[in-house]
Amino acid sequence: MEDGQPFFDVWMYQVSDEIQSLAIAFGNRYLLQGALQYLADCTHPGAKQVLQASIHLHMLELVQRNLSWYQINGVISGEAALKIDDEMDQCVKAYVPHMNTALGSLGIMEQANRVGPIARDYVAFNSQPDAENFDSAGELFDFRKTGIVRPRL
Repeated sequence: MEDGQPFFDVWMYQVSDEIQSLAIAFGNRYLLQGALQYLADCTHPGAKQVLQASIHLHMLELVQRNLSWYQINGVISGEAALKIDDEMDQCVKAYVPHMNTALGSLGIMEQANRVGPIARDYVAFNSQPDAENFDSAGELFDFRKTGIVRPRL
């Protein structure tokens, strides 16, 4: 801009990527600070567990997604970077018991006809010939009751 370039051109063509990255980083930081404040203020033990598991999973996913930046800037060691996928797998498995509670807290209606077969019994749905027979998928899948992961087809 000091060279007499229009503000719009500098903003859109020279620093757009940096501005977008800054906006995303600010949003993530704002989200984390708010979530940690809710966690600190939460008095219900069940809600606190769901909140803690959700925050951990979300933040670990952000680190995994931006792992190269963290390594280049010396925030994460090479040894820790090698373990991030295993940590993410463990975190997802630890989140499974909270899945229905988290979805329910978002107000998602628990009506089987409004939820795709993948969230119900997709094995039964895929084993029958009619692709429009959503009733064959049965009721909503409840991870808390089964305790096991469904088999892959």
